Amino acid sequence: MSWVVDPPVQAGARAFAAVCRIARSGHGSAAAAACSGGKRPVLILIFHRGAVTGAGVDGESYTAAEIEQRFPQAIARTQARLERTMQGQ
Repeated sequence: MSWVVDPPVQAGARAFAAVCRIARSGHGSAAAAACSGGKRPVLILIFHRGAVTGAGVDGESYTAAEIEQRFPQAIARTQARLERTMQGQ
């Protein structure tokens, strides 16, 4: 299982991005292989006033350090994406 961060969405002075788990599986033989998978959100990154926190779908709150431990580089990658978006406006 792996994870991905969806594109961030800005709402006023805040930005939000979903961290999603991705599960993939293959079925069948080499001649008739089929793949299936799923993607489900597990955490919402919240960027506000120079800080980052997280809200889990489990109802828990997470600090930037806890997010970094569970999803390395998720915050940095999303911040870089936000900066590119702001430059393009």
